[in-house]
Amino acid sequence: MMGAGLLGGVLLGLGAALLLVAWLGRRPYRYDDEAELPVRDARWLVVVLPVVLGLIGAGWWASAPGTALLLAGYSLVLGALAAIDLDVHRLPDAITLPLMGVTLAGVAAVGLSQGSAEALLRAVAAGAALGGFYLVQVLIGGARGMGLGDAKLAVSLGMVLGLLSWVHVFAGTLAAYLFALMWGVCLIVARKADRRTEIAFGPHMALGAVLVFAAPGVTGLMGLL
Repeated sequence: MMGAGLLGGVLLGLGAALLLVAWLGRRPYRYDDEAELPVRDARWLVVVLPVVLGLIGAGWWASAPGTALLLAGYSLVLGALAAIDLDVHRLPDAITLPLMGVTLAGVAAVGLSQGSAEALLRAVAAGAALGGFYLVQVLIGGARGMGLGDAKLAVSLGMVLGLLSWVHVFAGTLAAYLFALMWGVCLIVARKADRRTEIAFGPHMALGAVLVFAAPGVTGLMGLL
């Protein structure tokens, strides 16, 4: 079953990545005043998404197919949002706001199908907590480069991580900050940024989350070696 989940995830990730790259290439999310910004290539998704979805399939499909589908679908959206944030340093409301409702429906479907009302309640609480945590930082200016789009994304992100456990919420959030810190340090060392430079935070949120999603797959595959 692990092999089937791995192969299915890779194929799904590859097909979805090709469609996403074609859509992102048209830049439908750009405002008029962003038309002249430098273009950021999103073809990295063709490599990243098959790997991520393959690992999700390997780690989750055999034991929790509903969870595997939810994590895979959400990872595709995270990939698209990361590419957009890298391109224009903005997470569009047209995606982040509907994503809250869609994620709630998906989390409810998975939680109820597994007969776990506790997991569903935890997911809702985690979404509110993580969204509030990011919102406070935005309002007080506690994180350079973080905006309301990140706080809106944090609501749905918290729900998905919270469905798994509070440990997943903490791990995914901590990883996002660590990746952002390391990226900022690398830019400063390379003299491509300074302490006042704002960086897109959405990609780091996405990276922290997908690593948590993929962790069981990595562990499972390492056990076969």
